[in-house]
Amino acid sequence: MAIVIIAFFFSLPLGMATDQPWWADPRCPGSGDPAPPTLEADMPKLVRHLESLRDHEGTVFWKTTPKTRKGLTEIFESKPTKTKLEQFFQLLYLIQQNVPSGRRSLEVAPPGITEVLLAAKVFRNDQLPRRIVKTTLTVTDSRRPPLYKVFFDRPEIRFPLNQGKGFSIWQQGKCQLAKELVFYNGFSFRLRKARHRNNLVVYDFDKAELYGDFGARRKFISIDLTYVDLVNVEFIQGTDEGKVTVRVAKREFEENEHSAFFRFIGTLIPDTSRQRIDW
Repeated sequence: MAIVIIAFFFSLPLGMATDQPWWADPRCPGSGDPAPPTLEADMPKLVRHLESLRDHEGTVFWKTTPKTRKGLTEIFESKPTKTKLEQFFQLLYLIQQNVPSGRRSLEVAPPGITEVLLAAKVFRNDQLPRRIVKTTLTVTDSRRPPLYKVFFDRPEIRFPLNQGKGFSIWQQGKCQLAKELVFYNGFSFRLRKARHRNNLVVYDFDKAELYGDFGARRKFISIDLTYVDLVNVEFIQGTDEGKVTVRVAKREFEENEHSAFFRFIGTLIPDTSRQRIDW
């Protein structure tokens, strides 16, 4: 049985010719708009703040080496330019790779982590980094990458996408519009490289949602959604696209009316598609 899980994600058959980006559709205003401008990181300041970054025990754990400099160059100066969202997670992955072996937990608080993120310019405004009160990196299972957990100064942070315009795409007979990322206090995730590829995978998301206008308009289906959970994202190297897995968020059923059947299957079955992704 085909289950329709609604989000703003979309797949295009390979080889389809078009004068517009593959995600553009005239039925969905704004879907073919160019990517938002990318701010350049202040590399000297970023390196300086990384070198002074201390954990909760006062230990400096970053060491600038030819390898870490190369890693920073690949993140922030490679062509084509990585999206701000990918740069954010790639920077955290590089930090994760440089934590001394044997450390099972690491806690970093402002101003250190805030200064690093602001110098990296991985956000288009400084609302989110200035709201972070603590970031932890913990080994919970020796067979898995460590768990990042981010704490804020309030229970919920809403981060407008694409300078408040959102990202839109036509799917399921409806223009899907992703307006905001919603993070809750204690938002967490893990980072690893994809198997057999150099793509970065962000997975095991918790307390991370997309808010927007999603849904379906089909012959026998009419559904409207406003919240979906992020499950994982794989950034596709050399593009501004990613493979994104989502499922309907529990908050959706708390705030909006749905049939008992959809309430049952909505949070169980994830959906993975390829799309342009940034913030």
